[in-house]
Amino acid sequence: MARVVFMGEVRQYTGDDDEVEIDAPNVMQLFKKLGQLYPKLDLILETGFAVAIDGEIMEDSLLQSLADAKEIVLVPKMEGGLI
Repeated sequence: MARVVFMGEVRQYTGDDDEVEIDAPNVMQLFKKLGQLYPKLDLILETGFAVAIDGEIMEDSLLQSLADAKEIVLVPKMEGGLI
């Protein structure tokens, strides 16, 4: 079971919860469970957040295994480009 941490603006979708413990085999299943717990978060999980697993930001993380994960942090995706 991993600890999922909600930081900053993510908490507006979780009723100000700052963390929850969830058991999921991969990020896709984690998002499904989080969406059931937090319906407001469900609408933007796959498009609005990057995922950091044990301190490492993962790209294309939906199938990333969480078997040994201890901490998962939802990180708001940054938009931008060159100025």
